[in-house]
Amino acid sequence: MDSDILINQFLRLFPEFYDCYIEHLDLNQEFLGHVFFGDEVATYVEGLLRENDDTELIEKFFNFFEWMAIQSDLYIVQVLSTTILYDLGGQSDILQIAQSYMKPQTKRLSQEIEDLHSGKYFID
Repeated sequence: MDSDILINQFLRLFPEFYDCYIEHLDLNQEFLGHVFFGDEVATYVEGLLRENDDTELIEKFFNFFEWMAIQSDLYIVQVLSTTILYDLGGQSDILQIAQSYMKPQTKRLSQEIEDLHSGKYFID
């Protein structure tokens, strides 16, 4: 299952989130990728970006996001774009910092999300 690939890859790189993952499973009785990555990961990364002092860890997250962005599995790409990047794009100051860490595919997805929310696709 695609969600299994996603969470296994994430926990392999970020084992410090294992307890959060177990709490998430206990609460939801299953892994809900959009919920977990929205509540735990996007919130955590936003805090890192706000402080912007642990660049090594921020880069590690954005390398993982790029891995997500280049997957052929739509579910993994959707968790990145509609959950993580959408959350990060909610505040322009955070988005600006985040963009400096984004790799090419992540940046492309982020721009698509921003264009969608700006109404660009609906302007005559």
